[in-house]
Amino acid sequence: METMVSVGDNSRTMTEIVIAFIRNRGEVLLTRRGGDVDIAPGHWDGISARIDEGTSAVDAARRLVLSATGLSSVTLAYAGESFTAREAGRERTIHPVLFDSPGRDIGAVEGVETVEWVSPTAMLERETVAGLWEAYEQVAPSPTTIGADTIHGAATLSIRALEVVRDRAAVASDWRELVETALELQDARPSMAVLENRLNRVMTTAEQSTSAVHDRAIEEIGAALDADATAAETAANRIEGPIATLSWSGTVEDALTELGAPVTVAESRPNREGIEIAESLARKGLDVTVTTDAALPAVLSDREFEAVLVGADTILPNGDIVNKVGTRALALAAERADLPVYVVAARDKVATDDTFHPEQGPETAVYDGGEAITVRNPVFDLTPGDLVTGVLTEDGLLDQRGISVVAAQHRSNADWVDDL
Repeated sequence: METMVSVGDNSRTMTEIVIAFIRNRGEVLLTRRGGDVDIAPGHWDGISARIDEGTSAVDAARRLVLSATGLSSVTLAYAGESFTAREAGRERTIHPVLFDSPGRDIGAVEGVETVEWVSPTAMLERETVAGLWEAYEQVAPSPTTIGADTIHGAATLSIRALEVVRDRAAVASDWRELVETALELQDARPSMAVLENRLNRVMTTAEQSTSAVHDRAIEEIGAALDADATAAETAANRIEGPIATLSWSGTVEDALTELGAPVTVAESRPNREGIEIAESLARKGLDVTVTTDAALPAVLSDREFEAVLVGADTILPNGDIVNKVGTRALALAAERADLPVYVVAARDKVATDDTFHPEQGPETAVYDGGEAITVRNPVFDLTPGDLVTGVLTEDGLLDQRGISVVAAQHRSNADWVDDL
């Protein structure tokens, strides 16, 4: 998979390496080199190759991944800083890149002995090429990247938070380090109850050791992904199309994909994450219409719809819904149009109390002029529970009493914080 790149008059050689990681369900694809290769035979690697100096690492990594694996598409998750590693007496400049893949159906990877989907922390227990774990650390999720993420929904970010705890548990010296990590992650996105609840469940059910937290985090990642997928199945079986929605939610996308009905999506400014879900659904063959945030309530009155389906960043114990700004206006318009409004979310999105944690986006996304104008750019809004027909979860339709019971369960899992 590697070819030498010569520079100038060939009197010296500069080696630029791209190492691409492919992530699916919290695990990454590792490849094991054959025993007959020149460098690091039998060692574990990502998908790597040498690239021309000055070539875009992301572009090279994408081409490499698609050609080597046969995957039809991958989504860039993160491109890390390059660094230098030494192997077989030679220095290599490594450019790490991480992609997300919707599946694991890959073909035979040329030049490798075997491939395996594993927790990234497995790299620490295997004989790998030089710099592999350091390359992963450059692109792995962190409290900073989770706090700054304005594209992905709460369910996805909760999985990323669990990955952070898993990764740090593999290298932490004691349990107290993981306590600090968990609290830092919760502080990064206080508006997202699912992130807090899933971290609490790991920290309260695992023994106070790094290995126990590591293993429990891996279990929770799988359980959380299954819960989100089952909630999507519940929604697909309950509703009929055409559907109106807004913003980006992986659970909503899965539900709409399974339903297969026409869908109208509001673009969700300023980051236009609604466009991402619209494009993804269109690639899957669905009939998709995109409109502006302000226009969607009016569109409900002049087009044929069967329901509104949205995700939730948080479900308060009183039944109110915290979601991307525009949800409240959409729910009010749906009430006027006599349309049911369903929220699809795992039970873990139920908060422990009724506190609404608003987040503000950058002021310049609304106004960047020079006048003395006060700017409000809320990321989320609060939709009263009486505007919501029902919350569809992995356990079916959750009513108000069910929401209260789930909130109490989550409160009991938060006791570990009080015991610190």
